[in-house]
Amino acid sequence: MKNNLVKTMLVMITAISIVAVAGVVLYMNLSSKDEVKASNELTANELKDLSVDTEQIMTNLEDTGFAKMAFRIQVDNSKAKKELETRMFQVKNSIIYQLSGTKSDELQGPEGIANLESSLQKTINEFLDSGKVVRVFTTEKVVQ
Repeated sequence: MKNNLVKTMLVMITAISIVAVAGVVLYMNLSSKDEVKASNELTANELKDLSVDTEQIMTNLEDTGFAKMAFRIQVDNSKAKKELETRMFQVKNSIIYQLSGTKSDELQGPEGIANLESSLQKTINEFLDSGKVVRVFTTEKVVQ
């Protein structure tokens, strides 16, 4: 009798634990409205709602050239977008610093653009508190 009671209690505790863990996992996956999606999974309106455009930025490069560029920065949630808009002066500063240490030939071709976008993403993520940058898109680029 005592063994049956212990077995029944263990089965009930195990079943309750499994249901609780499954509930927590479902809650975490389904309740997040600002879920991070890849850029290609977002609708155009969702992408617009989670993105911030920079103004056109023109600066000298490390060599004798200059660059005139603009970017669209996609973040993972609406709080991060508001923070990014507030910190836009830091974003511009980061872009200028990055470009001023770059030579014009380093910005040529798809690989050069991808390297710059990746570097900017890492730099901006360092000071963003309420979310993260998902992707940086180059929207304008003139290098001379």
